[in-house]
Amino acid sequence: MALKVHAPEVYQDSIRKLFPRGSYWDKQFEDAKSDCSLFCKAKAGLIVSLRKRMADLQRESVMQTAEETLGEWERALLGTVNSNLDTARRRALLSASSEGNINVVAVKDIGKMYGVTITGAEFPFRPAFFCHSRFGIDPVAGPAAFSVLFVYSSLPSEDVRADFEKSLVSKVLSNYIVYFIYGGS
Repeated sequence: MALKVHAPEVYQDSIRKLFPRGSYWDKQFEDAKSDCSLFCKAKAGLIVSLRKRMADLQRESVMQTAEETLGEWERALLGTVNSNLDTARRRALLSASSEGNINVVAVKDIGKMYGVTITGAEFPFRPAFFCHSRFGIDPVAGPAAFSVLFVYSSLPSEDVRADFEKSLVSKVLSNYIVYFIYGGS
């Protein structure tokens, strides 16, 4: 639902209605150069600019429609700003990072954003742990915290390596230790 911004005259009339009623005030508003009329015009302009910024804020609060704050969304969710990518790809990366589950398809999708070919991803070890903070109480972390993920891939160029790694690690680092193996084997 978009926030509607009306013409300044609508807000000017609304401000005018906030003043007391009576013949004195009617005479004041009949004169376009009176202090009361000029006050209403000035405040109406401020209300219009405020309402426009409110509409902008509403758009910026959702990563699929953000433009001004797209870099801040990336910094918060991905840990890096991908200003070298077009807006559609940046939004797709943000959407992929907020899905929550990581799997081989998600890793390959993130790789496609950077032109990286993912030839494989595997968990080479089974996690073995006991890791209770106190005996019989909640575990410190789940099994995923002790997993290692190998990502096999080939890069189109070394320029994308750092951005690709930051993006993928910010997506999965909270759950896995990630090792990148380049060259595809």
